[in-house]
Order: sequence, then structure tokens, then C-alpha cells
Amino acid sequence: MVDLDQLSRVFPFIGKLAYSDVLYFIEHTQSIQLSPQEVFLHAGSQKSYIYFIKQGLIRSFFIDERGEEITNLLRYDYQVFAAYEVIFLQQPSRFSFQALEHTELLAIDLNALREILGSKTEFEDGRRFFVNAIMTETLTALNDFILLSPEERYIKFQKEHPDLLNRVPNKYIANVLGITPVSLSRIRKRISQKKA
Repeated sequence: MVDLDQLSRVFPFIGKLAYSDVLYFIEHTQSIQLSPQEVFLHAGSQKSYIYFIKQGLIRSFFIDERGEEITNLLRYDYQVFAAYEVIFLQQPSRFSFQALEHTELLAIDLNALREILGSKTEFEDGRRFFVNAIMTETLTALNDFILLSPEERYIKFQKEHPDLLNRVPNKYIANVLGITPVSLSRIRKRISQKKA
């Protein structure tokens, strides 16, 4: 079962909903159990699902022109993700999604979600919350790449996701920051020398 107190801390609009409304929503999801390293959604997929991570860690990645995997997104406990090209553009996903540790997801089909949101006006705040969150995250990431140095991006990542530093391989963190693993090591060394 989902911890509703934790859920309402992450998604403030839930505090405005009746307990029965939250349960109604959860009852329309399906549970997915993933093993570490399991790729459960491949590039080219057209599955229009929204996923909620009850516990675990997910990365999104693509294969570059050299055949290397490049991680572009990390999601963990009590976060939401989707193949956004499928959801918003009705195009096949360009990214694959992989569990990095034992992970439990709740998944809901987009069409079912639309029906639920349309059936209860109480869910309207939730729809706005998620659309705004996706837009804010996208604009923030773009601004960070334009305005921040690699070291500043790492310091920000460190502050915002301290628990990921020990859960995620360095090469994936480097990918998300848009730098090489070697550059990440140098940045960490410089930061530790400044603190010494």
C-alpha cells in the first residue's frame, strides 16, 4: 500500500482529496515489480502509461551514434515518469527505461487516467500539478545547461538529490549532468580540495 502521508508531502494537491478519492485513483493502477537492471520499456514503444515509483530507482537512456548508452533522466521513490513523446506528441518513445535496483511501480494507462480525471472535478488540481511540474522541470534543466557551469550543475544535483550519490553509478550521474565521468571525478576532487 502507498503511504498517503508521504504521498501528500510530495504531491500537495492530494491533501485536498477525500481518502476515498485517493483510493479510487489507486484502484485503477496496476502494480509492476522490476528486478535490478531490467529494461521494461524500450525505445520505439508506444505504451501510453504514467508510472509512479512506490520504491526503487529508474533511469531513462538512449543509444548515441557510437552505440553508447546515455542516461538522460533519473527517477526514484515517490516520483512520477512517463515516455513523454508518447503522452504529449503521440510519437514512439526515443528512450528506454531501466530499473537500477529492485523497483515497484504503479502504472495507469493514459486513457484510463483521462476518464478518471474527467469523472471527478476533485482531480483537476492534480492534472494541473503534473503538467506544471513537467514544464517547470524541463525549463529548469534547459536553463541549468545554459547558465550553470558543470561544477555548478553537480553542486546543485548534490544538494537536490543527495541520496542518489550512493545509489547511482557515477557514469549515469555524469550523463545527466552532460559531462564525462572523468570530468565528474575532477569536479569532485576540486570540491573536496576546497573543503580541506
